[in-house]
Amino acid sequence: MNAGEARAGHDCNAICLGGPCHGLLTHIDQDIGILTVPVPCRAPDQPQAHARYRITRERVRYCGQAEPYVALHWADPPRSCGGPDS
Repeated sequence: MNAGEARAGHDCNAICLGGPCHGLLTHIDQDIGILTVPVPCRAPDQPQAHARYRITRERVRYCGQAEPYVALHWADPPRSCGGPDS
């Protein structure tokens, strides 16, 4: 299962921090690396976008959950204003 295929409830073991998926809970099966996470669409006609998140050793506790979540930190560099991608 990849980061974009999270299931509800206790199957989620990771949380995205920063970037366009901030706060998104997901399930991961690996300990190291960079994952591509589908960005939740805000409108039905919006094209599918993805963001890269780095798996870390950091764990985040959440009220009501017995196990902490693996912290996934946003890995895409911020774009500068006026650059070629703007």
